[in-house]
Amino acid sequence: MIPFDPGYVKTVVIKIHPATTVDLPQINFVIKSAIMNWPLPARLRKLAVPVMQYREDDMAVLSVLVAKLNGEILGIAAWDSEPTHPLPNGLGGLFHGLFVLPLVQYQGIGTSLMNAVFDEARKIRATGLLIKAQRVSRHYFERHNLPPLAATDDEYPWQYWKRLA
Repeated sequence: MIPFDPGYVKTVVIKIHPATTVDLPQINFVIKSAIMNWPLPARLRKLAVPVMQYREDDMAVLSVLVAKLNGEILGIAAWDSEPTHPLPNGLGGLFHGLFVLPLVQYQGIGTSLMNAVFDEARKIRATGLLIKAQRVSRHYFERHNLPPLAATDDEYPWQYWKRLA
């Protein structure tokens, strides 16, 4: 038996910073891992993976943040700052994606990434961000008290928004 020393506490530091195209393989691994953990039929998950993963051209138009521990990406958040999406307080940007490795979900990594995106958006004086959630993740945004937006039949069904200004 290994003795437990209650006085020993190891602090784990997860760093959030902008991603580069070099990070794409790890980013897409995180996305694939998260999607393959969704409670959906396997065929649907397999079809969703390539559609949800990012390419180099996505990195040119989106701001992507990664959460890293010891050089490994644990989570990613992507957003578009262009104010082209109607929100209750004017036009806002789009929160494009939030993915965390299933093994480390429910540890605050997603919340930290989401808050980092909100902070970055505030720095450029964005009025708000539109969030188009997948059905399996809509409860996550509801737990974070993000107000839902009404959607018509031709719009994405689970939309939320974050007021920033």
